[in-house]
Amino acid sequence: MDYRSGRSAMVLYACSEPEETLQRFVAGRGARQIERAVSAGARWIRFAEAAQPQDELDRLLKGFVERFGSLPISNAGTSRRAVASADGEPA
Repeated sequence: MDYRSGRSAMVLYACSEPEETLQRFVAGRGARQIERAVSAGARWIRFAEAAQPQDELDRLLKGFVERFGSLPISNAGTSRRAVASADGEPA
């Protein structure tokens, strides 16, 4: 995918709730996000455990914005806090 400051294969970052299984997330509330990512060109899903999923998601989104100049295409419009933080504005 082409982004403002380069190219990346990343189209979506997402996280489950701390007590939510990956299977439940994928089949439930994450299904729409994953469908949007597949429509944008995603072909692989990677996952990792994190003690604080939302904090890790925020860190990943902020880093992506700092590196590529915008959110991953399927995150656009879903996380204003990461963009504001990357731009130096209050979150």
